[in-house]
Amino acid sequence: MRILVLVQGGYGQRVVDNLHKRAPNWQVNTFHVPLIQEIIVDEPELFLPDRLPSCDLLLHLAETPQAAQLLPAIAELTSCKAVIASIDNAAWIPAGLRNQLRKELELKGVTIVFPEPLCSLDENTVGFGGAVQSYANEIICEFSRHFGKPILDVTLTESGQIMEARVLRGSPCGSTEYTVGLLKGMDASKAVPTSGLMCLSYPCLASMKFEQTDSGIDTIMHNSGRIFNEGMENALKKAVD
Repeated sequence: MRILVLVQGGYGQRVVDNLHKRAPNWQVNTFHVPLIQEIIVDEPELFLPDRLPSCDLLLHLAETPQAAQLLPAIAELTSCKAVIASIDNAAWIPAGLRNQLRKELELKGVTIVFPEPLCSLDENTVGFGGAVQSYANEIICEFSRHFGKPILDVTLTESGQIMEARVLRGSPCGSTEYTVGLLKGMDASKAVPTSGLMCLSYPCLASMKFEQTDSGIDTIMHNSGRIFNEGMENALKKAVD
């Protein structure tokens, strides 16, 4: 699979570094989106090169609404068929802009999803809690087989401590692997919610601001911890079956 990652700062760069470290034999290129002062981007070509690498998937990790407005033009330049646009801060792509992008890209035959947070992605859905939305796109599905909602495999000692934990699918930012490295010897009865809090100490780069998320007034960062805890709960249930 060919991926073009759009970044503007440390948030996106961490994901890029993790992809290079843990992705299968994918071609991963990066485009650093310029900071744009105009609120409305009427001429996206002014901020883009004449050519960009062709790709199957655009992974949008840029951190301004202006960058998101470039997505339809970038989709044309790259001939992509799918876009994952991370919402680890709701200000990066406000709700109205998300709807506009869905409509514009659908006309181009391109599927876009907005995982909030990015680690809420799986093979069929994005989002967490009451804000889950389904999608149907094999390219996004292929990405999510490797990166998204954590899937763990846990082995317990007879006395109930975590003897071993393996990552079957980890968060795109690498926080899952970081947290799993701290679990050995932990009492299984304390693993939830302790491990979810440890995941946030990576540190999680999702927004800690209380805001109107897709699931109500909450912080996106808290949902990242809840998503890890959900993966841990599933792993512990399998471990004791």
